[in-house]
Amino acid sequence: MRESTNRLLQRLGRSAAALLPAPLCPPLRAAQSELRRSLHLAFRLATTHGRAVVLEPSRPASEGRLSVRLPEGVCWGRPSAVPLPPSLADSGWRNGHPQPITVMPQRRASANVWFLHHGRQALCLRLDLSGSVELLRYRPLLRAWTAC
Repeated sequence: MRESTNRLLQRLGRSAAALLPAPLCPPLRAAQSELRRSLHLAFRLATTHGRAVVLEPSRPASEGRLSVRLPEGVCWGRPSAVPLPPSLADSGWRNGHPQPITVMPQRRASANVWFLHHGRQALCLRLDLSGSVELLRYRPLLRAWTAC
């Protein structure tokens, strides 16, 4: 019963968030751009060179590896006060530490989830095996995840 109440609250929060737009804070907006740019570059390099490219958080770039650097004040992981997005609630995913993403030719990738946050706002990057990317943001006032 409690779980269905939580899902209903999340659904209501998403609906309210769609009606009440609010901009991301500047550091998270820059991090969002960096994530999109890095993923685009990784897919392009993998396709062009016909081999896997690894996208890693906060590590130096080297051959076959790209580094994702976050703006000052933005941290990796999901704060304990931020719930998992509804699409991940039953996935068994609980870890807040990002693992490297391997991008392969033909737009394939290792499935992965990355969380990052700044203050009470958070972003969730979800990548599935087919290379499909979902970027969500947590709206603390509404206590809901919405698409970016």
